[in-house]
Amino acid sequence: MGISGDTAWQRMVAGRTYRSTDPELSEARAATKRILHEYNTLPPDAEERRMELLRGLLGSVGEHLWIEPPFRCDYGHQITLGSGIFANYDLSILDCAPVTIGDMVLFGPRVTIATVSHPIDFQQRTGDMYEYARPITIEDGAWLGAHVVVGPGVTIGARSVIGAGSVVTADIPPDVVAAGVPCKVLRPITEHDREEYLSAYGGL
Repeated sequence: MGISGDTAWQRMVAGRTYRSTDPELSEARAATKRILHEYNTLPPDAEERRMELLRGLLGSVGEHLWIEPPFRCDYGHQITLGSGIFANYDLSILDCAPVTIGDMVLFGPRVTIATVSHPIDFQQRTGDMYEYARPITIEDGAWLGAHVVVGPGVTIGARSVIGAGSVVTADIPPDVVAAGVPCKVLRPITEHDREEYLSAYGGL
């Protein structure tokens, strides 16, 4: 049975089955690519222009943030960024559903945030070209290490740390260290972590 009723855009943002090959969606992604091409090829000191492009492309952008180029996303308008965010090279956000990122979040190089997925069934995946998407939330103060992948429907709790190379397929609570494939909670973050850092490296 094919999909019917509503546009592909309406189906996508409602979290229902859609086809990414729909002309409206294809043109929206192409427009985003044109904006990001400029963003990613500007001179290193063109900070004001980069912020202008982000504010025009994304749904909401906070203050005092930096996304190191290259940066990639599908559409842009479903991304909400808080303040004080730092993202290292090659952040990729597949925002077929809303992506909400809180204040003071850190991303290592090559983090992927993917709201979109495909059916397990071969015919639905390749013949029907079905897709679906689920929202992702990364709460205030979280830190995602290099090469972390965050899958559809996941929430990462405030101040939690996700180890490099992890694949996050289920919610992570606040104030924990988590890592692995799939990502699992290893332990809570405690005052001992603060004391251990100061003992090893000192303060300023």
